[in-house]
Amino acid sequence: MRKFFLLLLAFAVVLIIIVVFYYSFRPMEVPSKINFFVGVCTHGNESSEIFAIENGVRYFRTDITNSNSQVSLLDKEHALGASYLGILDYSTLPNGIGNKNWSLSEWNESVENAVKSYPWITTWEIWNEPYVGVFQTGFMNGSAYNYYLIIKSASTIIKEYQPNATIVCFGGAPIGNENIFLWYSEVWNYGAGKYCNAISLHIYPSLPFSASEFSYWRSWINAYENMTKEPIWITEFGMPSSSATLPGLSQSMQNSFLVQSFSFFNSFPYIKRVYWYDLWGFSNGPIENNFGLLNLTNPIGKPSQAWYSFLEIYGRSLSA
Repeated sequence: MRKFFLLLLAFAVVLIIIVVFYYSFRPMEVPSKINFFVGVCTHGNESSEIFAIENGVRYFRTDITNSNSQVSLLDKEHALGASYLGILDYSTLPNGIGNKNWSLSEWNESVENAVKSYPWITTWEIWNEPYVGVFQTGFMNGSAYNYYLIIKSASTIIKEYQPNATIVCFGGAPIGNENIFLWYSEVWNYGAGKYCNAISLHIYPSLPFSASEFSYWRSWINAYENMTKEPIWITEFGMPSSSATLPGLSQSMQNSFLVQSFSFFNSFPYIKRVYWYDLWGFSNGPIENNFGLLNLTNPIGKPSQAWYSFLEIYGRSLSA
């Protein structure tokens, strides 16, 4: 009898472990309604963007240049229904990120040219990751005050042409870095709030990812909202499905992360837009982290598992 009870107890313990494991690691279901706009970041790959548009996706985020080729491409996609969050940054300036000596007056001229070139873009993000050294060029030299001036001048110019435009500031502030948070607090204290309609955050997980990380994300998202009292836009978040340097990644892992993250963001009443990074292929150069919903290989353009979940989420969001 004692042996029977021991076997029964062992069976119960195993059953409990299986149930806990299942409910801890199973993908969350997509909410029936997504309470914000959903979009995807892209970098001018026409075939993938047209494919996304043909599948009903309309909201994109990209760096804005004043080149004739990009103006032509985005005009074509706009005619098909695309709506862009345009990033005004180093790409917008003459000679792009290679221009190391530009002035505030050159910035103002470049912003004005962009607003004139893309009159249908009505949501503008001011700079991309200004805290990253490689993106600190010319007048945007890492100074909090200079970034405030960039926001102020760009917003003023945009509002002259588009009084109802939405200005998104912070260029994707990261979570988890106290020093960068204090830097953004300095930008805000200069008076950036007068020129901003929303705040942009970038959120990337630790790898390997654990759902327990969401509580850490929550505290930082709340911190930025408490600082600014503005709507929060997550303008980049994502996870690679493969990597040249990180073992163990997979399409199923990426898909599970995407679904769980969108469900998590849906719990914040002040999160108004969320953009997945990225639409297509490899990012990070030689590191070859494949964040794409549309794969670069096997074969080119074949949708990943996460693409279908993204379409389902998009269809339940305000974007639809």
